[in-house]
Amino acid sequence: MSLKVSFVVMAAAVTYEEALSNGKPTVVEFYADWCEVFRELAPDIYKVEQQYRDRVNFVMLNVDNTKWEQELDEFGVEGIPHFAFLDKDGNEEGNVVDRLPRKYLQENVDALARGEASVPHARVVGQYSSAESRKVHQVVDPRSHV
Repeated sequence: MSLKVSFVVMAAAVTYEEALSNGKPTVVEFYADWCEVFRELAPDIYKVEQQYRDRVNFVMLNVDNTKWEQELDEFGVEGIPHFAFLDKDGNEEGNVVDRLPRKYLQENVDALARGEASVPHARVVGQYSSAESRKVHQVVDPRSHV
């Protein structure tokens, strides 16, 4: 997967502040540029985003940016990619820490778009990048810009 697709996904994302105030449900993805899984998932995320972007916000928060410390704590981010699914009022309806299959992402986003009380894949934990993999990329503090 090229980096071009992952940067297109990031460019199309809504700001976190806008997402919390515009009355739409939101998918928040915590990611890092060095994360292989993030780059692999980017084309599928982009396709789902294109399908739902008029009804659902897509927000991307880089775990290497200290600006998002509070959100990392609030959502309990310990591995990436980490997806949080929020209703139109900003309440978390579920989260996934995984190499999220497109089908699961689409089903969760569809449930948000229809205003359902919960998402079908609310708590999924699978393969993800952990603190150990950050050492391979020589990032001393996963939330720094070193």
